[in-house]
Amino acid sequence: IEKNSTAQLCCLSISGAYLFTDEDAARLIETYASSLQSISFQACPLLGDKFLRALQQHMSGGRLLELSLQDMAFTADQLDMLASSRSVFQAIKSLTFQSLAGLTDDKLALILEAAGDSLDSLNVSHNFELSDATLSSIRQYNPCIKAIVLDGVKELTAAGLETMFTPNLEGLPPPPKLKVLKLSSVDHQAVTDEVLRLVTANVSVQEMTASSAGSYTGSRGGGGLTVLDIQGSSLVTDTALEQLVETSANTLEEINISYCPLITDQGLGYLVSKAGNQLISMKVWGCAQLSDDFFDGHDRINDRTLKIEGAWMKKSGMKSFR
Repeated sequence: IEKNSTAQLCCLSISGAYLFTDEDAARLIETYASSLQSISFQACPLLGDKFLRALQQHMSGGRLLELSLQDMAFTADQLDMLASSRSVFQAIKSLTFQSLAGLTDDKLALILEAAGDSLDSLNVSHNFELSDATLSSIRQYNPCIKAIVLDGVKELTAAGLETMFTPNLEGLPPPPKLKVLKLSSVDHQAVTDEVLRLVTANVSVQEMTASSAGSYTGSRGGGGLTVLDIQGSSLVTDTALEQLVETSANTLEEINISYCPLITDQGLGYLVSKAGNQLISMKVWGCAQLSDDFFDGHDRINDRTLKIEGAWMKKSGMKSFR
């Protein structure tokens, strides 16, 4: 690959390369720096100083649009080097830092500040030193963000999430208008009906109108969540589903409410009946409270485009096995 230097390599993605060296990564970046726009490394444990220095030297000036680093074994000093590489992030649109041991709120804040309003998508899942301070940084520095993935960030609180999405707070820009929000396996009390009300409240009411038949219509390009994952949220109730219908009935495509014990047959049935046909994926694992009343009685029982995962135990019938 390195010898074919005349090629225009736009995307570099390497996963599970346990023998791929720090020097090899640095040489690849140097060779293809003029055309590279997307870089992804996952579980490549030998990457370190040389790779990060190559990023600093060759990927600055707004060239890089996507950066994904997952399951990497960087030292604290190496993470400091990454955080100080401000010019690398000035045009970044998609940023994934997943399972980077030692990634702190302060280090991430420097990167988010450098990315500014260019950042569209952020995934910082399974970083156990992050807290509500990261939520504040996102709101302060990344006003145009549309997708946030915070799966497994256990230090998040309901108060922090409410502050992130509450409008008209002095000294802070408006809260983000999200299309994708994933909060799977955070603290079980962090996501509440009030948090989800605030998340969805940014959708313009003019973009969602109720038809005379009671279904909700509007532009697919309008506001509203497309993906919501709140797995393991013990305080979320049917009220949150009603709020989703009000704001996202015509945009919601995927929802995961697995291990949410307060969701009922009636609430989920209401969501399915009001959401448009763009809703194609629903996960309900661990929801033992759901019964045949929903699985065999919802409005799209004969619609094979809707995939419901989690109906693995039933008292009767076979219709809802998916």
